[in-house]
Amino acid sequence: MNNNEANESFIFSLIIEDLEETISAENKIILDQWRKDAVENETLYQEFHGLQTNLDKLVERHEVDAHQSWTILDQKLNQQASPVVIENTTENRIKDQPLKLIKNKTLPYFWMKIAATLLILSTLGYGYFFWKNKDVVINTGTAVLSNVVLPDGTDLKLNAGTIISYSKNNFLADRKLVLVTGEAFVQVAANSDSQFRVEMGAMEAKDIGTRFNISRNDAQSTVIVEEGEVEFRESGTARKVNLTAGKLGVYDVTHKTLVALDNPDLNYKAWLDKRFVFTEVPLQEVVQKLEKVYQTKIEIEGQSLKDRKLTAKLQYQDLDNALEVISASLDCKLSKAGGKFVLSVK
Repeated sequence: MNNNEANESFIFSLIIEDLEETISAENKIILDQWRKDAVENETLYQEFHGLQTNLDKLVERHEVDAHQSWTILDQKLNQQASPVVIENTTENRIKDQPLKLIKNKTLPYFWMKIAATLLILSTLGYGYFFWKNKDVVINTGTAVLSNVVLPDGTDLKLNAGTIISYSKNNFLADRKLVLVTGEAFVQVAANSDSQFRVEMGAMEAKDIGTRFNISRNDAQSTVIVEEGEVEFRESGTARKVNLTAGKLGVYDVTHKTLVALDNPDLNYKAWLDKRFVFTEVPLQEVVQKLEKVYQTKIEIEGQSLKDRKLTAKLQYQDLDNALEVISASLDCKLSKAGGKFVLSVK
């Protein structure tokens, strides 16, 4: 990145920090000076401010369904050629010389980049990032699998249709993750000073050094522990269960029941690793699991074929390969029509 691009990125970062109310006193002086140096500078600042205001209104109207990303916006601005150039080197910023903004012929391209960024995010289904009230909210949308690394190094794998949030400024001191809806696999980074916890509506999962799968919907919240131990507690009460590796905790939202039992589902992580284990499972149940993981429609023709039982271990990133193994194992025909797979009797 050349000096002009670096300077521009610097100013953009100051504007965002100012809107977040996290800007330092020294940087606030620099930003205020830049705003006073030219009408174009102040106009650009106000456009940023207007964008933030409109996003806030959008959030209030649609809650978490339409969150946009200051984070992604800032990254996009840094990655590509700049539509606006700021004179003077980094060294001159701290002097009394003004930071001048040179209006480029393609200034509207700046806003085109914002629109393109939002359009790309919506098209890909990889969600929205936004900062509001110092929280980062991530919505995976229709993405099959998304990876997020939290500020403490905790690794999250997010399933489709998942929404999470966490504090942008205070996470390292209070490692709380909010699972609004959806499913995630969590590998917690070690930190003896702050216990990692997940808020799940009426429930809270506290990590005691572990890896675990969490899911939440309108009917229930669940925790499955792969390694270590998790305390699964009802918020505001003394009710809790301690879950160790191989255990499942289930909280029923309607009946407000909390139970712990051995996890019966060997395929609970199939959404993440595409690994399935079936033992004498009817094909109809197999197909239901495959449709959910691969997000592709599969039709079975004939009740007799639906009732055939499959015993197999599958691990394929592509659904085509998994279905070819199934068709060979059950001696049935596999075809594709109208955007869906069809299994039928030979």
